[in-house]
Amino acid sequence: IGLSLSASADSRKIILEVANTQGISGLDYELSYTSKGDIPRGVIGHIDIKSAGKPVTQEITLGTCSDVCHYDENVSDIKLILKVTKTDGTISQVSKSLEL
Repeated sequence: IGLSLSASADSRKIILEVANTQGISGLDYELSYTSKGDIPRGVIGHIDIKSAGKPVTQEITLGTCSDVCHYDENVSDIKLILKVTKTDGTISQVSKSLEL
């Protein structure tokens, strides 16, 4: 599926990209990482595939945002689990790690 993970220029976001969405109806992701003080953190989300075959990109903030964003510091041990739901209803899973 052409899964890639990268950090934004300021390392405050992770960019998840799936290059080949042909035959995929949706993606569920679980991103886990460790922040300053060895605190385990995580983000879960869903991406609907609207245009099959076209790449999708999702920015995932490392921290919390409401009125103001509070970014996690000293982020390490980044792991992504991606559940891929295909148009035929089957589900598969892919994982990837990233070090900042």
